[in-house]
Amino acid sequence: MPSLAGSYFGGALIYLCEHNEEGAMGLIINRPGRLDLSELAKELSLPAPPLGARTLVVEGGPVSPEQGFVLHSGEQMFESSRSVADGIVLSSSADALRALVTPEAPHHAIIALGYAGWGPGQLDGEIEDDAWLTVQASRTVLFETPLEARLKQAAASIGIDMRLMARNTGNA
Repeated sequence: MPSLAGSYFGGALIYLCEHNEEGAMGLIINRPGRLDLSELAKELSLPAPPLGARTLVVEGGPVSPEQGFVLHSGEQMFESSRSVADGIVLSSSADALRALVTPEAPHHAIIALGYAGWGPGQLDGEIEDDAWLTVQASRTVLFETPLEARLKQAAASIGIDMRLMARNTGNA
């Protein structure tokens, strides 16, 4: 929501991977990472990705920014893979990262460096305080929409134009 403007999470679109009584974990999916796939492969001593590889690297969040998470379509599973939605998988093992620089890479994938995390009840409280706008996840937004258009498209999916949102919300 606009009330987060100026904070780390201002303008962030987060794909929520897990939310239960123990807390929540998600990945920012609309903030470019400091490296692209070729640079990341070089830094990790992996082969160069094939020409035309489209895997995006994003800044996933402030927690453990040295750790990579791969959010990908579900046609492949890796050592650490777990399904987070129908046809969407989260992986965090080295074999998933290695696969992204091969022709056999998942059809759709995003590498997130770091993640966003909340303790028990924390995210629920922030949602109750109108800090976050929630929308149904969309494979189109996640895998096909350019980074700079993702927040706008996600909000539009529930009829909201972010340019018209008031910075402060609440009950009078």
